[in-house]
Order: sequence, then C-alpha cells, then structure tokens
Amino acid sequence: MHIGPMETPDWNDLRIFLAVARFRTISATGERLGIEHTTVSRRIDRLEATLGVVLFDRRRSGYSLTEAGRSLIPHAEKMESALNEAIDESAGAGARVNGTVRVGTPEAFGICVLAPNLARLQGEHPGLHVQLMAQPQFPSLVTREVEILVTLEPPTVGRYKITRLGYVDYFLYSSRAYRDAHPDIHDLSDLVHHSFVDYVHDGSVSARYRILEELIPQPDRCFTTTSVLAQRAAAAAGMGLVLLTPYVAEQSDDLVCIFPDRALMTRDLWIAAPEDLLRIRRIRVVWDHIRRLVEQRPEHFRRN
Repeated sequence: MHIGPMETPDWNDLRIFLAVARFRTISATGERLGIEHTTVSRRIDRLEATLGVVLFDRRRSGYSLTEAGRSLIPHAEKMESALNEAIDESAGAGARVNGTVRVGTPEAFGICVLAPNLARLQGEHPGLHVQLMAQPQFPSLVTREVEILVTLEPPTVGRYKITRLGYVDYFLYSSRAYRDAHPDIHDLSDLVHHSFVDYVHDGSVSARYRILEELIPQPDRCFTTTSVLAQRAAAAAGMGLVLLTPYVAEQSDDLVCIFPDRALMTRDLWIAAPEDLLRIRRIRVVWDHIRRLVEQRPEHFRRN
C-alpha cells in the first residue's frame, strides 16, 4: 500500500483501525476504548477516505479485513509498537509494569494452570492487567486478538518468537461407577466395547484436539462438547471414558485413570508472541511468568 505525502493518516484513526481489526465489531471496539460507537465508525470512514481504500467488509456479523486492510495491519502495528517501546523506555527500568496484556490459551491451561497463578504476578505488578482468552479455538496473533498465545498450533509464518513449553500427555479416565458397571479394560482393543466423551468436531474446536480418533478410529461417542471441562464433568458423572491431561483430571478425586502408567497421546505445547511486542516490558513479564509456571510443573509438562 502506497500512502502519499499529503495522505498521512491520523495516529488515533490507525489506533481505532487496529482495535476494530482485533475486536471485529464497532460496538466492542467502542466499549473497549471507552468511546462512542459512532465515533469509531466515523474514524474508520475518515481513515478509508484518507487512504482511498476500503479497509473492512461491513457485515451484520462484524467487520472483516479486506486485502487493503490486511496489508495495512503490519504498518500500523509497527507504529503501535514504536509508541509502546518509547513509553516503556521513558518510564525507566525501575518503573512499575502497567497496562494490559491479552493472553490466549487452550481452555484447560488457562483455567487450571494460568488463572489460579496470577495472584503473585498481580502482587508484584499491581498495575498489570491480564486479559485471558481461554478457549478451544485458538485466537489470532495476526490481528493481535492476543499478544501472547499458548497453543498446540504454533504460527508457521510471520515474525514471531516461538518457544516449546513442553509436552502434554493425555491419559484415559472414567468414573468409578462407569468402570465398575462396564466390561473390564485390559488392553486398547477392549475400548471398542465402551462409550466416549469427546470434543465436537465441527470447526469450532482446533483440529489439534482430534486426539480420540488417533486412539480408536471410530469411537462410540455418547456426549460431545466444545469444552474440555464439560467433558470432565460428564465423565465424572459416569457417561463414558475420556482422554484428559492430568492437570484437568486431577482437579478432584472423582475420576480414575484406566492405564495409569501409560500416556496414550502426547501434544507439544508452545508459547508465541510477535517479536516486536516482546521488547515491551509488560509483555515480557507475562511471557516469563507463563514459562516459569510450566517449568515448575514437571509432573504435568514434560521437557523431553
């Protein structure tokens, strides 16, 4: 995209453009930025007029970037990062960490690992606000929906810092009532006689969660859901067998492990963030905190 010397856009318009790209709707952007939605709409119209291009496809379901909008994103983000770095440096190394950091994680990791361990970070940095998006479909780093992503699917293109956090093992669990009321399981071949609790696989959940089909090609699913915590609850109620990570299964003692010495599936767990954002102190602080949390739990996250 070429912007002529008389067509330099206003930074505030670009800031709002980035917010709309991330939050997808005018109303959500206005709420997040604390301005009227009419102001958001007017600023986007003005930016498009300044640049002479259409940046968004406007639909009832929300705003989606056009090709011109996608090409503008990295340039606007460089300006955003430069401003954030300047603010960070002017504050000095000894200053408190302030501001918001948006973190995307798998549902169970966010709820069972990260959320219960943010109090210490908050105590060290009272001005730091972590926004957690813990969901089965990973949010986008490209549009900066989040600034740090814990994921099973690391980005393959783009300028990102990507680090493997560890390996996550999945074991087979059931309730005691289910185990006692159904045929014994001595080997994997016995699983054809059992029912399973699993993810819904309709595109609303990452394909990396298709772990059950790797174990048994045509499982008999008795209950499916987009939530791993709902799977756990259904299995604990006796509905069927379920594949879980220990940090999900061991939230209480209402499940038993069918093959306690045998992990049936393994996934890599990664952390990723745009390289330019990691130069900002508040992003680094949260990045380092997440890495420490995983390193302190070798029983749940193998390093090799």
